[in-house]
Amino acid sequence: MSLRDRVEDAMLLWENGRREGALLVALIAVAATARRRFPDRRDCDAFDGFLQSAHSVRLSVEYRGECHGIEHIFYKWFRCELVHEGGLPIDIQFMPDDQPDALSVRAGGAPEFILKVSEGWFHHLIGSVVRAPENTELFALQQGRV
Repeated sequence: MSLRDRVEDAMLLWENGRREGALLVALIAVAATARRRFPDRRDCDAFDGFLQSAHSVRLSVEYRGECHGIEHIFYKWFRCELVHEGGLPIDIQFMPDDQPDALSVRAGGAPEFILKVSEGWFHHLIGSVVRAPENTELFALQQGRV
């Protein structure tokens, strides 16, 4: 099994409506790529650093009363919760995309207080792994497909 297998597994799960499983496998691929790029950093720091380099803007969002970088939210409340608790927190949900490839985040206020992320973030995570220079040899034929 390889990193390429993780990407293919994530896509297969996503295409079959298994959103949380797809996201977990995509986050594993992100973490593995982050480790390749930053082998001397702690997992969280490598993960955050890799995702920060994957987009050109710094995005922070309020969640549970504090402002967090989107990378940290994906690490702590997506990756860690899926790995250690087996599911996403009840106050996080996917929302359908208004446009293909949209990267949206909504920090809901009263009465729900739910953090909503667009489904485009899944594709962004996968694309970041596929386009990473560290993974060129794994995805050379796949460039442009994700």
